Amino acid sequence: MVVAPDEAEALRHAGAAAWFREKDGSPEGTTVDPFEPVAGGHLAIRRRPDGACGFLSEADRCRIHEELGASSKPLTCRLFPFQLHPGEKATLVTTRFACPSAVSNQGAPLGERLEELRRLDKHWRRRHDEAPAPLFLVEGRPLSEASLETLRVSLRRMLDRPGPDGPPDLRANARRMAASLEDLSRYRVVRLADDAFAEYLELTVRHAAGSDRRLPLRAPSRLSQLFERGLLFAVLATEMQVGSPRSGLRVRLRFRLLRVLLHLHGLWPRTAGVDRSRIARSQLDLSQGAIHERLQRWLRSAIETLGSRRRSVVEELGVSVGIINAGCLLAAMREGTSDQPSVRPEALEQGLVDAADLGLVDPQSAFGSLISTLAGGVESLHLFAAGPRL
Repeated sequence: MVVAPDEAEALRHAGAAAWFREKDGSPEGTTVDPFEPVAGGHLAIRRRPDGACGFLSEADRCRIHEELGASSKPLTCRLFPFQLHPGEKATLVTTRFACPSAVSNQGAPLGERLEELRRLDKHWRRRHDEAPAPLFLVEGRPLSEASLETLRVSLRRMLDRPGPDGPPDLRANARRMAASLEDLSRYRVVRLADDAFAEYLELTVRHAAGSDRRLPLRAPSRLSQLFERGLLFAVLATEMQVGSPRSGLRVRLRFRLLRVLLHLHGLWPRTAGVDRSRIARSQLDLSQGAIHERLQRWLRSAIETLGSRRRSVVEELGVSVGIINAGCLLAAMREGTSDQPSVRPEALEQGLVDAADLGLVDPQSAFGSLISTLAGGVESLHLFAAGPRL
């Protein structure tokens, strides 16, 4: 959780170090600063070796909240699991699916929290006075707010199209979305004048959303499958960092990561609890009610919150779907046994939560750029349509 310097200083003066726990089960109190520097001149609350916030109590409560009240918590903590993004006309609110309650759709509906979010937005604007970044469909292709809304509405219609048996066929609908975005991203289309491009977008995506024409199957490219392994490795590597030393050469961790990377490419036996063969043995049934509900809700959220301006729209959707794909692979790897070949909804939920940590990475950082590349843009939708495999 990112903390502004003045927030950290106020908490230091309030004696927050006395409520900080270095390890799970250890007594409260530390002689080390609870905050550590991060990029951008900000700080972050130090995490315990198990990955939890150092201010998390044994009863899973925030100690800052307990001692000083909710208003004294850092602004990012008060906002969680939401993020605010300045827009030309209004602030865009997105959800961090690293929060299990968001994935399982628990808690108060967003509509009941609008006043609270408006108040937090005012605090956010005072602290982060940033102008909205330009909006792009793909790099070099500006996109108007009106065209973005047309795209959102049409993609949502494609996602919710009923299948032959009634409920939406998520894999077929993902292929339809991919075909539309591939068409819009073609060089000849991207080079159109602004007015012509806006007209082309409106005509084509609305037609694609309402068309009954069945699209031919297209297998994801081999390069995208290679990149998908890289994205899964990024998730696993992030998990493996938890509990490892944060300084020094960390030779043991480096060897573990190397073995996992080789295993994902079929060049090493299963290792460190990672077994790619389980993915082939698992069964992820998208027609199963709870699984269908979770994936459709996540995909809908990814579409409805397009336009955060952290990335281009196609890249942004690609990262969201890429994280879903990585979460599905994690769940399949954990469930693909002879006793449990079918992926259970709770396993999928945990896989999605674990993979969602990649969504918190700054898109402008080197790691953020790597994640965008590994997600594969439109190819992530073809990977989703093909189902989890390595």
